Amino acid sequence: MSAKKPPAITEETASPDRKRRVVRQAIEQGVVAFAGMQFRCAVLDDETRVISGTEFMRVMGIYRSGALSTRRSETDEFYVPLHLAFKNLRPFIMEDAELVEALKHPISYREVGGNIAEGIRADVLRRICSVWVRAQRANVLGPSQEKIAEKAAILLDALADVAIIALIDEATGYQKRRAHDELQKILAAYISAELLPWQSRFPKSYYEQIHKVMGWDYDASSTARTAYIGKLTNKLIYEKLPPGVLDELKRKNPTDPSTKRRRRKPFQFLTNDVGHPHLQNQITAVTTLMRATPRGNRRLFEQLFNEAFPPAQGDLFTQLELEKLERPEHIS
Repeated sequence: MSAKKPPAITEETASPDRKRRVVRQAIEQGVVAFAGMQFRCAVLDDETRVISGTEFMRVMGIYRSGALSTRRSETDEFYVPLHLAFKNLRPFIMEDAELVEALKHPISYREVGGNIAEGIRADVLRRICSVWVRAQRANVLGPSQEKIAEKAAILLDALADVAIIALIDEATGYQKRRAHDELQKILAAYISAELLPWQSRFPKSYYEQIHKVMGWDYDASSTARTAYIGKLTNKLIYEKLPPGVLDELKRKNPTDPSTKRRRRKPFQFLTNDVGHPHLQNQITAVTTLMRATPRGNRRLFEQLFNEAFPPAQGDLFTQLELEKLERPEHIS
């Protein structure tokens, strides 16, 4: 009497571990080109970047078969995806501990159209290609497998893990969403939800040093040139906070149409735990550079500032503004 053939593994008969696999959701999808080969890709709801496993097999020339499927055994201590389910690849899989660990956590995701797909993590793709390349070098591959290994070698040489992630972000459009999300995190850290009470954040020494660099006499009681110093302060201080912070400060504190001035000081909208410490550090650093600058040598200060805080912003002191300030009516 012949031995009874074991039943095929289905969703209902799969091991508890395989049943518990979370099906993630693709939030962005696209087609990415690596070394002239095109793959469907996605960014998942946990920000994992993946290549479609089915698409990878198609492009690489790995075809499904009954023999291939039987090598996905429940007795394996980790999940062997179809693109690695060859007995002659197993020793090369086991050589890579990080790959083995990744295979213990297979990824299933729901595509935007609703289909369930198997994903290859972007940072695992090169490790999979490496398995094929190392097997080829060991001369253990069959003729059809050799062709797969040749493509794997091309991919391996062409890509770095970071580049794969960046290319997927570009292909799916996720880079725009990521940039927006990162900006929101920065703004939440720097911009206070409530207006803080007024408290001077700029010491008199800061304004005194600006006057010295410009070659002006300093009068602590005078408000002359306040508008110009305000513009200069934006360039020296507020523009050196993370990108987007100054724009948000301006949005929350618009110019009054009647006075042409902002009703509040920008620093009143910064958070105490992150925004104000960064502001104070920048003020201190800039004041130190101005102290090191001889009186009236604004070009030397501009050079020192651009070297300390690259990239250079162009002229801090525009000729037109300086000519206006040097007219008699502007001299205090």
